[in-house]
Amino acid sequence: MLLNQIALVSQTNNVTLNQLVLVSAALQKQVARDLKPIWQIDSTVDAFERLQDVPLGYWPIVIKDTIPFAAQGIHLNKANGQPFALVKVSNNWPLTTSHEALEMLVDPFGNRTAVGDSVKPGQGRVEYLVEVCDPSEHAKFGYTVNGVLLSDFYTPEYFDPVAATGVRYSFVGAIKKPRQVLDGGYLSWFDPQSGHAFQLFVTGTAQRFVDLGPVPGGFGNLRAFTDEPAAKH
Repeated sequence: MLLNQIALVSQTNNVTLNQLVLVSAALQKQVARDLKPIWQIDSTVDAFERLQDVPLGYWPIVIKDTIPFAAQGIHLNKANGQPFALVKVSNNWPLTTSHEALEMLVDPFGNRTAVGDSVKPGQGRVEYLVEVCDPSEHAKFGYTVNGVLLSDFYTPEYFDPVAATGVRYSFVGAIKKPRQVLDGGYLSWFDPQSGHAFQLFVTGTAQRFVDLGPVPGGFGNLRAFTDEPAAKH
């Protein structure tokens, strides 16, 4: 099993190195104890005082005071092709950092998909972007590790064709059936028939489907195309 390496860096006075160390320890436990057995993915998570202190090969997650909509989330470094993430500081920055770290590990390059029937009626078979935290990303579905609130994440069974008794669809069990989107969450996919990307947003019990249009340059990095509309939602 390949061991990945994630680096946490704060570029805001609102997050101290001590706070960063506490969150990195919680994330390390989440990855090793919770994510690894389910997704067969492992990683170290370490805190660094400055971005220039991060060794080569690490995937940085940088916490900042302000981030433009288009810059939030996970991106690929044009120089070396490795992923990195930007997180805007908030009261729930550890939850957001957990969200980005888990999704970075499961889908580093933003184009991992799972085929299944569309949640949009009448659309047929589509390719879902594997973003493990999006459908249950609201803080009320998170859980604490070492006293730090971290993100729930779905399991590979999330894309099963039908629901089955006793199957775990998300780590905390908040998701009860395949392709379910909870309050405050969303789901993204690519429709090969139209060549368009789509998203489903859920607020309370209300569902809203959004057609994002053709994916520029073909399939490519689907996550980069869907992150900005989701951030604005």
